[in-house]
Amino acid sequence: MRNSTRIVLILALLFGVAGLFSLSACQKKAQVGNQNPDRPNIIIFMTDDQPMHTMDYMPVVQRELIDKGINFTQAYATTPLCCPSRASIITGLFAQNTGVLTNRPGAPAFTKDEETVAVWFKQAGYRTGWIGKYFNNIDVLTLDYIPPGWDDYQVLWERDKSYNYFSFFYGYLLNDNGKLESYGLDAQDYSTDVFTEKAKTFIEASGQDPFFLVLSYYAPHYPYDSAKRHEKRFTTDEEWNPHWPPNFIEEDMSDKPVWLQEMKKIEYNYAFDSDQAMLRSLLSADEGIEQILKLLDNRQVRENTIILFISDNGMSVGEHHIIGKDCPYEECIQIPFVVTYPRLENTPRAEDKFALNIDITPTLLEFANIPIPDGLDGVSLVPLLQNPQVDWREHIFIEHYRDGEADDPSGLSATIPTYWAIRTTQWKYVEYIHGEQELYDMVNDHYELENLAYLPQYAELIRGFSEQLQPFRFEP
Repeated sequence: MRNSTRIVLILALLFGVAGLFSLSACQKKAQVGNQNPDRPNIIIFMTDDQPMHTMDYMPVVQRELIDKGINFTQAYATTPLCCPSRASIITGLFAQNTGVLTNRPGAPAFTKDEETVAVWFKQAGYRTGWIGKYFNNIDVLTLDYIPPGWDDYQVLWERDKSYNYFSFFYGYLLNDNGKLESYGLDAQDYSTDVFTEKAKTFIEASGQDPFFLVLSYYAPHYPYDSAKRHEKRFTTDEEWNPHWPPNFIEEDMSDKPVWLQEMKKIEYNYAFDSDQAMLRSLLSADEGIEQILKLLDNRQVRENTIILFISDNGMSVGEHHIIGKDCPYEECIQIPFVVTYPRLENTPRAEDKFALNIDITPTLLEFANIPIPDGLDGVSLVPLLQNPQVDWREHIFIEHYRDGEADDPSGLSATIPTYWAIRTTQWKYVEYIHGEQELYDMVNDHYELENLAYLPQYAELIRGFSEQLQPFRFEP
C-alpha cells in the first residue's frame, strides 16, 4: 500500500473514532431527566448538629443556595435532638405524636412508618431514596427491614467494631437495601464522599422519573472528623475567625436553671478546637452539594428541582458553657433552613418569619401537588415562599424529653430535664417538668443572658405563656 493511501486511511479511522466519541458525548448530554413542572424533583440536603454560624464557611451553600434561594433566618427544630427531629421531618408531626421522644430507643419507637413523606411520594409515582444517616439505634431493627416508601434505602447501620472506631465518618457499616457494606479508614471511605457518590448514582438511575431524595450527611456531628484532604484547613487566622458571641462561656449563670449551673464548665481552647473541627468536616458536604448541582445542570433538571438545605437540630459551641444540643437556647433549637427553587418568585431573600422542621413534609407535598393528609402539626410554607407579605404564625412550640442515657460526649441528653417552650418574635418562655422557668426578651437580649422569669413584673406574662403551653405539655 502506498504511503499516501495509508495516511488517508489512518486519518479517516482517527476522525471516525473521534466522531464516535463526539456522538457518545452528545448522547450522554442528551440524557435529560424529569421535566414535568407538576412533579418537580426534590432533594433535601441534611446535615447533623450544624450550628447556624458555620454556614458562613460553606461557599457553595452560600453562592448556590442562599444567594439564589430563600434563607429562613428564624427556622427551628421542634425537638433539638437527632432522632426526634428526623421523625418530625418525614411526618410533619411533633415528637410527642411520632413516638420518638429521644435517641434511645430511637428507631424502634417510631409509630408512623406507614405515614411518611416517602410513602406519599412513592404513591404519587416518585422514585424515592434516603442515603446517609437515618434514625438513631437503627441497627436494632432487622437488616432486611426497609421502611415503607423508600425505593433506595442506604443508611448508616453501625460502627464497624473490627476497627474499634467511634465515629460514622470512617470505620462503619452501611445498610445498602438490606445488605451490609463495610467501610474502613482509607481516604475513599470517608462517609460524606461515599454518600455523595451514591446520591449521584440515584439521580442518574432515576432517568426521566420524578425523584425525591434525602441526602443525609453525618457532618458536622461529633467527633467532627474531616476528609483527609481537609485536615489542615481552618488552622490560620486567614481562614477562620473564632466564634465568640456575647454568651460564649457565659460568666454569670446564677440566673440559669440548676442543670446548667451544675454542669462542668468548658475551656476556651476546647470550644475553639471543636468549632474548627466542625468547619473542616463540613467542607466535604459543601463539595458534595456542588457536585450534585452540576449533575442537575448536566441533566437539565435544576430548573425543575426543589432543594432544601437543613440540619436536624442546632448545636451550641461554647455558648452558655455548652457544647452540645438538646438545650432550649437559640444555638440548640435554631437550624439552617434554605429553600432553592428557580420557579419561585420573590427570590432570593432572607425570610425572618418562623419556619419549623415539621413544615417540611406539607411543604413538599404541596409543591408536588400531592394531597396533604389531615392531622399534620406542620403547615405548608408554600404561601410564605410565594408571598413574603402573607399573614403567618406568631409563635412556635418546642419540646424536649430527658433521655435515660447520654448519646453524645456532653451528656446533655441525660442531663437536661424534660421541658416545653414557647417562642414568639419577642419572648421565649421555658417550663421545666420539675417547675423551673426561664423567660428571655429575645428582642433586647437575643443571647439569652438575663433570665427574667423570677422578676415580679413578668408574673402575668409568664402566667399567660404557661396557660398556652398546657395543651402542648406531654408527660410520658
